Amino acid sequence: MFEKNPKFSGDDAGDDEDRALLFRSAAPTCSETGNGGQKRRTKSIEMVAWVLALCITVNAAIAVWLGIALVRVDHLTDADGFCLQHISQYSPLVKEVKPGWRTVQYNGTFFHANVYRQEASPEVDAAWEALGTDYRSIVVPESEASKTGLRRDQVKVSQLYGGGYPANVEGLHHLHCLNLLRKALRWNYEYYREKKEGAFVNSEYVIRYHVTHCLDIVRQQLMCTTGIGVLGQVWYQPEGEEQPIPFVDFSTKHRCRDFEAIRQWAEAHQLPPETEVDMSRFYERPGPGDTIYPEIP
Repeated sequence: MFEKNPKFSGDDAGDDEDRALLFRSAAPTCSETGNGGQKRRTKSIEMVAWVLALCITVNAAIAVWLGIALVRVDHLTDADGFCLQHISQYSPLVKEVKPGWRTVQYNGTFFHANVYRQEASPEVDAAWEALGTDYRSIVVPESEASKTGLRRDQVKVSQLYGGGYPANVEGLHHLHCLNLLRKALRWNYEYYREKKEGAFVNSEYVIRYHVTHCLDIVRQQLMCTTGIGVLGQVWYQPEGEEQPIPFVDFSTKHRCRDFEAIRQWAEAHQLPPETEVDMSRFYERPGPGDTIYPEIP
């Protein structure tokens, strides 16, 4: 008698309740939504921090690699300077004089003597002296003394004359020794004994020790810097010989430092002559604990 109203259908009402229940069970609560978001944010921050740390590490590694590469490139572009610092004891010349390595052909002729091989004379002496064999000492600043191998208790110039350590350029001392050996040759010895100059103002006893000191210094230097090049041989055939004869070719090529640059530096940096200073005040006196040898070492 009455029509059924769909709005109040029992079946429809049950369906609505089921859908509402399903919605509530599927949708997260506020507390659930907050905790999940916090976890996701924390995880995102950790990921960003990890990526940043990785980027910093990679960039640092690249910077180190580039630094090493630049040093290597610098060594390659300045191989001469690197070589000098690698094989030489530090001295002011390392930073103030470019090594200027160059290829030089030795004059190894046997019977054709140049001026350095000739018998004693003023001209020969002048040629040797022009090499710096008699230069006075230079001064090594106190700030560089330890780098050069000088000890604190070695002889110092007094502050009145600028301070520092008096020292000799070693290569020029080697030439000084070679020059003394030349003067001591049998055919030169009497010439210099009669002149009574330099080493020859001393007694025969002292001269002998001076000469043998120089001989052994040159020996040690040659053994320290032993050349590992090779000497080939050439043919020569004197008049009257039926067959050519082999003979060692001493005129070989070598990689040499710029000796003239070293000589000029040493000349310009010499201490003043003794006649121009008060020698009684020139050196700083030894202090307590400084080494004083009982005889010439």
